[in-house]
Order: sequence, then structure tokens, then C-alpha cells
Amino acid sequence: MRSKLFFKGIYGDNSIDMVRDIIHITPMEMTGKRHEWYIKPHAHSDLFQIFVVESGYLELIINGESQVVDSVSFFSIPKNMSHGLRMNPDTKGWVISLYDKSLENMLKLDTDIINKIDEIHISKLSEDDKLINDALTTIRKCIDEYYSELPGKQHALQYLVGMMLLRLYRVFVTSAAVPFSDNKNKMYYRRFIQLIKEQKSFKVSVEDYAARLAISSGHLNRICKDVSGLSPKDVVINFFIDEAKIYLRNFDMSIAEISYELDIEDPAYFTRLFKKKTGLTPKEFRSQLGRK
Repeated sequence: MRSKLFFKGIYGDNSIDMVRDIIHITPMEMTGKRHEWYIKPHAHSDLFQIFVVESGYLELIINGESQVVDSVSFFSIPKNMSHGLRMNPDTKGWVISLYDKSLENMLKLDTDIINKIDEIHISKLSEDDKLINDALTTIRKCIDEYYSELPGKQHALQYLVGMMLLRLYRVFVTSAAVPFSDNKNKMYYRRFIQLIKEQKSFKVSVEDYAARLAISSGHLNRICKDVSGLSPKDVVINFFIDEAKIYLRNFDMSIAEISYELDIEDPAYFTRLFKKKTGLTPKEFRSQLGRK
């Protein structure tokens, strides 16, 4: 089985600069030209993406199946979903990347919305469809604000991203997801992630999670490698590192209190783990926040 190609940033990049740790927007043609108009199938473990096709067309490739997307349209790609694109010099549009963890926090873990946007949807502009028109209008407002240098830009973007997600949800809930095949591994992986969120304890072992899923730990390892490119342990650790980053924004909590909140009894171990994953100690990470 061929391993899935992953990028932490947009295609070809392993880093990404987010505004307020939420959003990054880049012209579609810039990425297309850079890679000679063919984006090989790949995935992002931390990004939910929205592609806006303003002019021309492209071919969307999912799991070996392809579909032509004409302008003016937008479509969504959930995290961990392998996708590729064939474009041409006439294709113009935008790639909007949202950091998955921030997205969930903004939606306050509303599982109905999160589950619905965790699907591939393609929406074409129609004068008769108010929901799609409203969504595209808000998407364009996000793009305009992202490239502006107006006062309060970060707060405006946070508001607009929240509104964009709600408008996308309204579109998606009234339309069927694109019927690309979704394999059983991803369904197990979703349940695994949900269990991590529900337990919210660093003490729960991979073996315990596997037992709750009624599969072996080896099977869970193969599933995680296939879907995310990570081991189950790394998936768990990444979840708690992301949680720690959120808590570190609360300057009233001490490092030790954050460690205990994550059910990590040894703050020194928490500090070592955080630095191993981020390159910074929790204190250094918090200091950077204070300088922003």
C-alpha cells in the first residue's frame, strides 16, 4: 500500500503562517503555476480547506476518482482527506486553509456542524440559491479582509471565519456530500478522535482506545498510519499539545495547573513533551504570545 503524502502547510510546504492561528489564504494560480498546474494527491492532518474557483475550471481527484469543477464554485476538503488537482493557466481562485483545532474551538465542539463540514461538498453559484450566494459573499469578505491592512483585522477575520463556517454548514446541510468513497479506516479514525475528546485524559492508553473501538491496538495503528500518517500515540500527544496551547493563552493558569488539567501528573514531563513537539518550553511559548 502506498503511503499517503502529507503536508503541514499548503501543497509543497511543511509550514504555514496563520492569522490569529485560524486562517491562511493564497491565490490558487500561485500554487498551480509553482507545480506546473498539477497538484499530486496529498492530505493535511491539521487543515480544513475551502477552494474557490472564480474563473476557468479544474479537475478534483479524490481516491483515484475525478470530477470537473467549473467556475464559479467552491468546494471543501476535510483534514486527512487525500486530494489532488489538475488545473490550467486559465484557472483563477483561492485556497483557504483553516487550522482544524481553532475551527473546533470556534464552533464550541458542536458535533452536528463539525461532522457535516467533515465531508466533501461542491457548490456552484446559482442566482436562485440564496444559501450558496450568502456563503460565497462571506467567503469573499474573508478574502478581502485577509489581504487588507485595516485596524482590527484579526478580530474581523475571527468573526468572518465563524460566519463563513455557519454559512457553509447551512449549504452543506441542505445538499448531499459528493459521493467519493470514504473508506472504513477513516470512520474508525473519526471515532478514535471523538474518544480522545470525550476522555480528555492523557492517562488513557492506546490499548484502552482500541478496546473501546473493539479492534486490536495493531489494527488501530494501521488505521492511524493510513489516515493521518501518524501512530495512535502521536495522534493522542498532538491532541494534548494543541489543548495545552489553548490553555497557555490563559495567563492566569500556571504551567503546573495546565499539566494537571491535561491529566499529566508530572509538570516536568509535560514541559519536556511540549518542547519535543514544538521546539519551545511552555514558558517560552507563552512569552511569544505575550509579544504578539
